[in-house]
Amino acid sequence: MLDIFFSPESTDSACGMFTLPHIISLILCLIFIGIAVYFSRNLSGAALKKITRILAYVFTAMEIIKIIYKIALGYTDKLDYFLPISFCSLFIYCLWLCGFGKGIAYRIGSAFIVGGCFTGGLAFLLVPATSLMMHPVYHYLSIHSMLFHSAMVYLSIVYIIKAVLPIFNKNVFYTYCSFVLLASIIAIMLNILTGSNLMLLTFPVNIPIGIINTVAESIPALYTAGAVALYVFLPYGVAMLLEKLITRLKNKASD
Repeated sequence: MLDIFFSPESTDSACGMFTLPHIISLILCLIFIGIAVYFSRNLSGAALKKITRILAYVFTAMEIIKIIYKIALGYTDKLDYFLPISFCSLFIYCLWLCGFGKGIAYRIGSAFIVGGCFTGGLAFLLVPATSLMMHPVYHYLSIHSMLFHSAMVYLSIVYIIKAVLPIFNKNVFYTYCSFVLLASIIAIMLNILTGSNLMLLTFPVNIPIGIINTVAESIPALYTAGAVALYVFLPYGVAMLLEKLITRLKNKASD
């Protein structure tokens, strides 16, 4: 059983993108998110912090198992094969910042969760360009990825419902922007030094949009700049729209 659960990478047995197993797992994840959000809509601040801490413990442990798996099977040629530095991986650090931090630490973590996690998590669930392209849907890494990104979407929605931070606030955006830019700079430096692809800033992976791949091959610097700009502006813009929708639904429910 463990041999199947932790089998080596193989495109032959991989779940793939937009396949029946992917669609079924996507639907199940969306149902789980919807139910979890419904039962979390009236959480107290203390309860929300407790959930954040539990998620920090759970996904840190799961990430450590993932790293051990990668190292044990020799997937260490490049840092992005095992090092948790991607746009979505920032969620792990922000769970700790929000669950245990205070002041600026809490503000940084919250800014990323409300501003970036909904889009980042949902984008992966819809377009699982990494783990599901190398493993069957029942593999540990596939299950980990779907749960992890579902948790991103769930917690982001709940943080917005609970108005943890005002999204329509330039200081919150600056905090989010600074955090993402700092992570991007670190990733770019490590990519240059090691030839890695942290945060997918060197080239896209299994992205079914030809022009993106063309730009990455012909003008790498433009691709990197565009990817960073995408991380900064798109998720936050979507979060603003989501906050407006949630506010409208709240007002309609109170009428």
